[in-house]
Amino acid sequence: MNTPKKPEEARYPRPAWVPQNVSDEEDLCPDCFKVVGVQSRYKMVCLLGQSKEGMGVSELTKALGLRQPTITHHLQTLKSVKAVSSIQKGREQIYSLNREAHCFEECKIPY
Repeated sequence: MNTPKKPEEARYPRPAWVPQNVSDEEDLCPDCFKVVGVQSRYKMVCLLGQSKEGMGVSELTKALGLRQPTITHHLQTLKSVKAVSSIQKGREQIYSLNREAHCFEECKIPY
C-alpha cells in the first residue's frame, strides 16, 4: 500500500533565480509568484521569451497543448503584472514578453 508523501517531501529543488535569503513562498515577490506559480504559465513565458515576433493565442494553444480559455486566462494574469504586452496584427492579438518587467529585470526570473 502506498502512503502519501508529506508536503515537505514533495518539494521541488530551489530554482537558481530565487535569492538565497528567501526562506519560503511568502518571501517571494507576489507578482513574480504569479508568473512562475503555475507550470504551464511559466512554460508560456519561456515560449514568448524565445519568440522574436511574439505569438498569438492560436500558436500558444498549439505549442502548449492547452485550451484557448486557459491560454487567455494565463495571458491576462501575465498582463496584470506587466510581464507581457500585446499588439493588434490583423484580426489577432500578438503577445510578446516584456523583458523590462519587474519580474525579469529586478527579480531575475529566467526566460
